Amino acid sequence: MKYSYKVILMVILAGITIYGLITGRYLFLVFMFPFGLGLFKKKDT
Repeated sequence: MKYSYKVILMVILAGITIYGLITGRYLFLVFMFPFGLGLFKKKDT
């Protein structure tokens, strides 16, 4: 469960990164990156 949840998060972050590269909206990535790190920290503890 924990592993699959990380994979789903990685896919979402990858999709956002590709979206940012295409549209040039890196602001969206800046908001999502700390959120993703926060989720990883919550899952580990």
